[in-house]
Amino acid sequence: MQTKTKAPLIAAFALTLAGLGAPALAASQDEINATLAADTSIWSGLFALAVADEIRNNCPTMEARTVRATTFVYGLYSQARDYGFSRAEIRAFQTADSTEARMRSEVMAYFGQHGVREGQPDTYCALGQAEIAAGSQAGELLRAR
Repeated sequence: MQTKTKAPLIAAFALTLAGLGAPALAASQDEINATLAADTSIWSGLFALAVADEIRNNCPTMEARTVRATTFVYGLYSQARDYGFSRAEIRAFQTADSTEARMRSEVMAYFGQHGVREGQPDTYCALGQAEIAAGSQAGELLRAR
C-alpha cells in the first residue's frame, strides 16, 4: 500500500507513551505481546486506527480527526498500562514484527471484503464514507474534506 509522509495514527500510539512510567509485571516480551494482542478492546482499537490511517493516506478527500484520534490513542495506551506494562514494553508490542504482520493481514482482508483496491483512491474514499456513515471506530477517526 502507498504511504504518505504523514505520521500514521498507529504510530501516534507509540508517541503518547513518553513520560508515563510505572513498574511492569515480571513477564517476557512474548507474554506481554500475547496479553495485549488477546485484549479485544486494545486489538480492535489498533485495527480501527490502522484502517483509518490507510484510508486517509490513500483517499485525498479524507483526513484524521486529530483531537479525537489523540484521545482515542491515549485511551488505548491507558488500557495497556492497566496491565502494568512499561512504556517500552507497550512500544515493543506495537512495533513487533508479529503485531505488524497480523495487523497488515487483517486490514488487507477487511479492505478486500469491502472492495478496496490498491492504487484506486476512490475505493478507499468509498470505504471511508461508509465507515463515517456507520459510526464505526475507524469512521469516528476520519472526516471528509
